[in-house]
Amino acid sequence: MAETVWTTLFWSALAVLAIVAAVAWRRSLYPGTWQHTFDPRYSRERQKLSTARENLRRAEQNMTAQQEQARSAAADATREHQARVRKAELHLAALNDPDFNGPLLHSLGDRLDLYERALRVGTGATHPLLGLTIDDQYSPTEAYIYLTPLDGRRELLTLALEETPEADVRAFVVHVHNAIADAGAANQRIRALIPKAKAELERVTADTGGRLQAEQKVQQVTAQLNLRVLQARREADAACGRWQQLTGERPR
Repeated sequence: MAETVWTTLFWSALAVLAIVAAVAWRRSLYPGTWQHTFDPRYSRERQKLSTARENLRRAEQNMTAQQEQARSAAADATREHQARVRKAELHLAALNDPDFNGPLLHSLGDRLDLYERALRVGTGATHPLLGLTIDDQYSPTEAYIYLTPLDGRRELLTLALEETPEADVRAFVVHVHNAIADAGAANQRIRALIPKAKAELERVTADTGGRLQAEQKVQQVTAQLNLRVLQARREADAACGRWQQLTGERPR
């Protein structure tokens, strides 16, 4: 019995506290006398004040959302421009790099990779094609590839024909011979690409139109929304002023 009484008292007190809190909150929204806060005769004035406050709140929220959207678009445009500039810089740096091998032309398993300007042996040495010679010999079970770079130090690679057919080895050696013959022309072609790559880098660097347009959009959006928020704030201030004239209390 006593427990039931205390439970009833607890929930009753909780309900009273909720009512008190609701009343205090409404009094803070519509200060003045109790009639100004609750009397239906002043419902129109309360509605005007509430509408002005809500319009200001929405204008501020809309400003924040549109500013974030415009700033995000400007950041994306900046990153895209930086990526294009970086790509052009890397391309020019590769062309200027004496160790730049050019595109991959052919591979022989995982042992040999033929590039436009070099021959890479597995994960080891990379030999420039200029000055390189290649010879091949065969036994019934193995292929022997002799590489002699410009320094004259010969290198022997032995390949099991069971894993790499002789026809594939011979075809690859032919590709290497042809690439060596074309190496001089390949170097000239790459040197001829350098001025074009420099011009492309300058063009991409100067092409800031998209980024500048996005940054201007941020400024335009901010200016337009500032005017809307300012107007909404003036209307809210005017509504608070009319309420103060009515009640003698200015809403916060």
